Amino acid sequence: MLRPFYLKNRWAFGWTLSLQLLCYLALVQTPPLLAQQPLEVEFNLLNLPSCRQTLAVLNSPGLATFEKRPLGECLRKFAELCHVAIWIDRRVDISRLVSIVGVGANEPPESKTTLGRLVAIAKAGGADARLIENVVYIGPIERVDNVQRAAVRLHNEIMTQRKAIPNGERVELRTLSWEELTTPAELLDSIQKRWSVSVISELPHDLMHAGELPSSTLATQLTLLHAGFDLQIECKSDGQFKASPLVLETIWKADYSDKELQIGRLAAARRDFPNATVQTRGKISTVTGPTEFHLRLLAVRISTARNIEPKFTIPEFRAPLERVIGDLAKHLNMQVEWSQDIPQSKRQAIVTFGVAEAKTTDGILQQIAAECGLRIRRQQQTIEVLP
Repeated sequence: MLRPFYLKNRWAFGWTLSLQLLCYLALVQTPPLLAQQPLEVEFNLLNLPSCRQTLAVLNSPGLATFEKRPLGECLRKFAELCHVAIWIDRRVDISRLVSIVGVGANEPPESKTTLGRLVAIAKAGGADARLIENVVYIGPIERVDNVQRAAVRLHNEIMTQRKAIPNGERVELRTLSWEELTTPAELLDSIQKRWSVSVISELPHDLMHAGELPSSTLATQLTLLHAGFDLQIECKSDGQFKASPLVLETIWKADYSDKELQIGRLAAARRDFPNATVQTRGKISTVTGPTEFHLRLLAVRISTARNIEPKFTIPEFRAPLERVIGDLAKHLNMQVEWSQDIPQSKRQAIVTFGVAEAKTTDGILQQIAAECGLRIRRQQQTIEVLP
């Protein structure tokens, strides 16, 4: 009984298998088409002068050396000396003791910049550092890239809503400051009043130390305030602001003119961000990747002109004299030669050292020499320390 039925329905059964196979192949090939497309940004937070100016500062040479000091103290002191604003996420343990030494000769150029030193300090404390407009955000390693994207997205949403308003595309910047032991809810209320906006958000009770942010966008301020609670702010189509869970995405794309990008950095950037892309048509390039990839290509070129001597500021710290000079030499990719007439006790003596006002390398060496009663001179790639 089974055989006649099979013969009778053989064609239909075979067609069903073929149809199933075709459907299966279609499903296998469809995901790329249905996959979530990267966030497209028309109004780019990174294009603002406030961001570009801070990026120039962060990509200038920086030197930081700390010996078993609280993370919060190291971050704040270094940021103050470099004139950079920072925001420390509430989940970061600022009491954790950290030690930061000089940069090795084989380290990449990025590690020798002010931003590179801030990243090194943050990572020593189990966190990471990222630039959000003109503020360096110090937060959990697994969240910093998501928070960067949240700020970019919110700024784009705000400006898109204002696009229909006459002169609404003008970017507004406002300062933000708060008193000691302010709660997040109180700070949010201050932001709402300062910007004349209404934000639907219920922030848990917490206490914040006094602080101040430079003139920055509403998107940056709202993003930083909510980041510590794994929240982000969305600007709805009706202009309403509302808090929602932080989206764990990092990729977005935007267009840049050929004058804005440093294509020479592309090869090195791709090694660190293998999934990021740059598509160029004429004089416009579409960059797709995490915020750090965008910033890497926008980084202001560091001057290497021989007639321009970079200046440094160094936070005050305590360490053996030998280490003070050694860390400076490492930062400059130089060697140190100590005179045999200088006793070991002098080399290992603990000194308190710092450079409050920016000085050239020779100026710093002269300061060390004056404070320690030594003679120090540079001979090409060697620092000689003499009695």
